[in-house]
Amino acid sequence: MLDCNEGVGGVKNVYVANWEFFASGITLDANGIIDGLPGTAGSVDVFQYQPNRNTGAVTVVPTANLENGTLYYDQTVEMTLGKLSNTKKKELEQMSKAKVIVFVQLYDDQIVCVGRTDGAFLTAGSYQSGKAKGDLNGYQITLNAQEPGQPDFLEAYTSVPFDNFTGITVVNS
Repeated sequence: MLDCNEGVGGVKNVYVANWEFFASGITLDANGIIDGLPGTAGSVDVFQYQPNRNTGAVTVVPTANLENGTLYYDQTVEMTLGKLSNTKKKELEQMSKAKVIVFVQLYDDQIVCVGRTDGAFLTAGSYQSGKAKGDLNGYQITLNAQEPGQPDFLEAYTSVPFDNFTGITVVNS
């Protein structure tokens, strides 16, 4: 049976962590699925962000230079976060100064890893409160990685994201 028209677009959650905790210790199975993340007994925090509905996206664009024989994958994660707050402001300031790794939970509950090899960076963003009451009161964030390969998928979790990786603690932001 074909499963061509069974996908759902969009991003359910974005999880961000300091890349240095993941610089080593990520393992892949024979199919290229991430089956191991570093850390022991909740020693590595990942910060969960839930984008406003229909505002989260992950885009992967191969960039080839035929003359030089080079290829890399430009990986971009975009999200809009509602409600300005001092806590989010501080987290985003830290994120803008750091090399991070990004885990993107899609609406079909698969999770992809952006920036696994070389890290990702906050490359654009704004925070705003619009003119009208219905305008955005929140943040628009863009994270970008340039990697030698496409994002890897994480091994499926049992009931909640990362429950199969004992070293990971999810921190709600």
